[in-house]
Amino acid sequence: MSEVLVVLEHQKIPIVNNRSVGEFALSSKHAGVLEGIKTLPGNAYAWGRDSITWKNYCGLVCLGDVTLEILPKISDTETHSESARISLVRMLRIAGLLKLHRPGSAGIEVKNCSLLDVFISDFCELVSREIARGPAKRYVIVEENLRVVRGKLKVTQQLKSNLAHKERLYCEYDELSEDNIINQSIRYALHIVSKKATQPLVKKQVLEQLNRFDHVSPVQLSPDQVETIDLNRNERRFSDILKYCELFIRTLAPTNSAGKQDVFSLLFDMNQLFEAWLCAMIRPLAHEMGLTLKTQGPRKYLAYREDIESKVFQMKPDISLLNQAGQVVLIADAKWKVLEDDEKKLGVSQADMYQLSAYGARYMSNALALIYPRVNSPKNFYQFRLNIGDGGRRLTVATCGLQNLSDEILLDNISSLLISHHEV
Repeated sequence: MSEVLVVLEHQKIPIVNNRSVGEFALSSKHAGVLEGIKTLPGNAYAWGRDSITWKNYCGLVCLGDVTLEILPKISDTETHSESARISLVRMLRIAGLLKLHRPGSAGIEVKNCSLLDVFISDFCELVSREIARGPAKRYVIVEENLRVVRGKLKVTQQLKSNLAHKERLYCEYDELSEDNIINQSIRYALHIVSKKATQPLVKKQVLEQLNRFDHVSPVQLSPDQVETIDLNRNERRFSDILKYCELFIRTLAPTNSAGKQDVFSLLFDMNQLFEAWLCAMIRPLAHEMGLTLKTQGPRKYLAYREDIESKVFQMKPDISLLNQAGQVVLIADAKWKVLEDDEKKLGVSQADMYQLSAYGARYMSNALALIYPRVNSPKNFYQFRLNIGDGGRRLTVATCGLQNLSDEILLDNISSLLISHHEV
């Protein structure tokens, strides 16, 4: 069983020649395995002198007998991993990136197990729920010797197989069957995770679900085959399950292991997750105010190149709120970065300030915001007046605490910011 080493973002992990069980360190052998994983993002971690630091990616990386569980740094005084793990799982659920840890779930407690067990448990719950409504059935072609004609008679096969048995008829017909690619994908994914679950309760969940697919052919499928399954209207209820299947097959299947090492990764880009979570938090508020939330847009161009008569430098804000007339009333960018409260610029990138200023001018919006996670910042909001144009444009640097995912303070302040600039 792989030992789980829990590490927070930006926490330095020592690299030693010989690692003891339970030691907060990686051996030089583990570091070599990590370096050999070509599927990891290039900026996921940084090498130091006899150390490694993970940054901006959270999730799981298995290096054989040691699995790294990388969790977000959500507090400056974080000493336990439970709250960080709970926050990450809730962020994933709220953002809709994975259907994790749903309220009222009968699964395991997040704080007492690894992330992988959380994912596997939720997958099993989804499978159990949909199978209770009825398994996926599709028509498949069956060829069989019968005593009466069913479907159509296969003359060539009849002559080959039944020349001496006139009472038999070699027929081909369509039959509604559970042995189809949807159930084959689920069985294969359950088979894969049955070897990865560590918690006894999770192992039990997997085996219970796997037993429901005994009658389904054991087929090895590629993640691309699962991803391209075309679902009809009645089968769309299996879409979340198949997303899990594709994820597990892509990241955990034996073919993705390097040599004899049990190697896999399941990582989330925290910049993308933070933005998706923030959108999910703000969207209901925007709807109440009659506004439309748009991500990565609306897209406009900053400049026009006259000699070739072409627009250049496309702009696409992370988050925009538009009124019913289609006017942009707020532009916000999400930044997964810790602010430096004791520095007069707060550690805000000059490039980010320039970018938001350009957004405000191009989209004619006076409400601009940069939103960061709150880790060690004592304040929720910092106000900047931009010395551009008539000086009426302001930029708000906002922070939101991830431990309180409802964060009413953030929403109240964004609501006030919108009301002050919202033209009815």
